[in-house]
Parts: sequence; C-alpha cells; structure tokens
Amino acid sequence: MSLIDKRCEIIVPCGDFQILPCVLAMDVEGFYFGIRGWSRADRNQEFSLYQVEEVCRRARDRGKRALLSFNLMPSPMEAEQAWGVVREAVLRGVKEVICSDPYLAMRIREHCPDVEIHASLGAVVLSLEEAHFWADLGASRVILSPHLGTHEIEEITLSLASRGVETEVMIFGVRCQATTLGLCRISSYFDMNLENSGLRTVIWSGSSKRSGVCYRTCAQEWVDSRGREWQWAPEFYWDLEKLPALLHAGVRALKIGGRGMGWNKMRALVRAIREKIREEESYV
Repeated sequence: MSLIDKRCEIIVPCGDFQILPCVLAMDVEGFYFGIRGWSRADRNQEFSLYQVEEVCRRARDRGKRALLSFNLMPSPMEAEQAWGVVREAVLRGVKEVICSDPYLAMRIREHCPDVEIHASLGAVVLSLEEAHFWADLGASRVILSPHLGTHEIEEITLSLASRGVETEVMIFGVRCQATTLGLCRISSYFDMNLENSGLRTVIWSGSSKRSGVCYRTCAQEWVDSRGREWQWAPEFYWDLEKLPALLHAGVRALKIGGRGMGWNKMRALVRAIREKIREEESYV
C-alpha cells in the first residue's frame, strides 16, 4: 500500500451558525457539531435540534461531511430521550454520528443502518480489543486516544483495516494531565442539577459524561495537606510532527478539537496540516 491511497481527511469543529460559512469554505472534508444539551460542549457552542436540517443541507451543497457529535454517556433516565434526539437528527439529515455510548450505537445500527457510527474520543479506545468491540457494534470509524503511541495507532489501524473500519486521530486539542480523556474520575458526573434543555426534556447539567459540560475541576489550583500547590489544568497539544507516522500507519482522518476556537486560529491549523500532508504526498 502506498503512503496515501486515499486522501487523508481533516475534520474541524463547528460551534455555531456564525462560523458555519467559514468552515464550509475551508480546505477540509468535514466538520462536527453538537445538539444543545446533548454533547460535551458549552451551551453557546451547540446547535438547536431545529437547525440540524439546515446544517446538513449546507454541508451537502458544499460536499462536506456533517458529523453529529453525540459523545455523551446518558444516564438510565436519559437513555430513551437521547435515542429520541438522535433519531430526530437522522430524520433531519444526519448521516454520521460520533458516539461514546454502546447502547446508542446498537440502536443506530438496528434502526438506522444507513447511518455511519464513529466511536468517539470519549469512548477511550486504548487497545486492539476495545477497537474491535466498537467494530462489532457497527462502527465504520474509531477515533483513537491521543495518549496512544504511533506504534499502537499503527497496530490498531492495520487490524481494523482488515474489517473495513477506519481510524481517526485528534492532532490538535486538549490533553488532560490528570486523567485519560473520556475517563475523568474527578468530573461532576454525579452532579444532579436539573435543567430544561428547550427540547421538551429535562437533562442533567454539569456532567461531562452525561448531557452537560464538565466543570473543569482539574483546572483549579489545589493545595494538599502539606501546603503544596498543584495544578492539573488540561493543556493543548499540537502533534504535527507525528503526522508522517500517522499517514504511514494508514490513519484516515485528522481531527482538530475545540468548538470554541476562533476562526483565524482554526484556519492557520488547517493550513499547516494540509501543507504537511502535501509534503508527505510528494514523496510517494
């Protein structure tokens, strides 16, 4: 197999309608977006359910992939509500769903067989066995944790390729120093703040693993019993130098994280990634 048999995709975040025209004009293959109250983003970086049809139509007109980021873990009380929102989004034009919850993946596979399932970064795929678990659930793409090394990414990518499943890696985003992304044990998971989502449902807020956003507990300054100060604030990482190894491994897509990112910064990141890809392609 050559270094680039298929063009490596760049997937970027889209937080609201204001930035959508800019995203659609970029040299990228697709973008991901969340529905208000049902993704791990701040409320002002999500779309209403009623905007989904227009988002998908505009993406289709520009030849872009519009991926619904539904990367939360519903509580038992929320499970049917979550599935109802996904089903409505599919009826409004969504063809690809990024999810962390196996239950939702199974429901999508059963009732919406034409919809592609992407195992989210929040699913925390760290091993070959976990990657094949998601392939068994029907995932067409697995987003691998940035905590993995290039050799591990290559092993998983080659193994999944035999089943026709792609891999994706976040090349720019937030990497927490205290936890593995998606498996935070100091988040506000058990915070039971009720909030009306505006979709005729009541959801929990404040939980990165349910329907709300993380309170960033790790970003606070901590003082231990000995008076020592600790700060575990998540930090941005930029793995552009890893890109050649990812391309050689057969990774199908590179993702930029951060739905609150400014347009100019996103454009600069996309330009740098695209130039690096073309540089590697010139050696094939």
